[in-house]
Amino acid sequence: MRKKNSLLIAIPLGVGLLVFGSLSFEPPGAVKRPAPSFSLFVNDQPVAIDREVGVKDVLVTIEFEPAKALFLETVVLQGTVSDKKAAIRELRQIGDSDSIAVLSTALADEDPRVRKAAFEALSRIGGDEALAAIASATASNTPQTKARAVETLANAGGYSAVDYLELALRDDDVLVRAAAVDALGDIGDSRSVNIISAALRDPDPEVRERAVEMLDELNDDALFHALNPPR
Repeated sequence: MRKKNSLLIAIPLGVGLLVFGSLSFEPPGAVKRPAPSFSLFVNDQPVAIDREVGVKDVLVTIEFEPAKALFLETVVLQGTVSDKKAAIRELRQIGDSDSIAVLSTALADEDPRVRKAAFEALSRIGGDEALAAIASATASNTPQTKARAVETLANAGGYSAVDYLELALRDDDVLVRAAAVDALGDIGDSRSVNIISAALRDPDPEVRERAVEMLDELNDDALFHALNPPR
């Protein structure tokens, strides 16, 4: 599924998929309609995603599973925002490794609505693979995307996300570190408390303040011992 060519993708069972940008497949002399988001061939038949044909409607017409996977990936890469979100919903329902891989690429989409949909889909799928895909977004250059990844980790992984959140507390961006403190507070186990206690030494006062607030909410004793270590 990861092997692509910008013009032709050959897959098993004789299924071909060809992306043409904005071709509309209209006969000469036809009334001109708005160009679709993109057009492609599935089983040698042209398929156009436009205002009248939804992603889900097209998907049910595709017979072979490999073609469905490629179709959804193509939509996520080249469709409109609404098409991408529709494809993401379908990928969430499938929830296999290939779907998670495509959703991972959607986390880098330029539109925040698409990224948000992909984060939510991965959170709903859950499991180690989805968790690792969410964590990969913490390498993003955008603080907002990294912070969203941190928030989603707690929702998706619970205790399994603590390792990733501990790493996020070393991020250069204050927004990300503060989000990691909040996420650890949402998990609230003993290890999370210990990691939040370490954030009391963060160089940024905002992060330190969030750590104090989280410890106060979670455990008064933990806050006392963190602020008054034994000599």
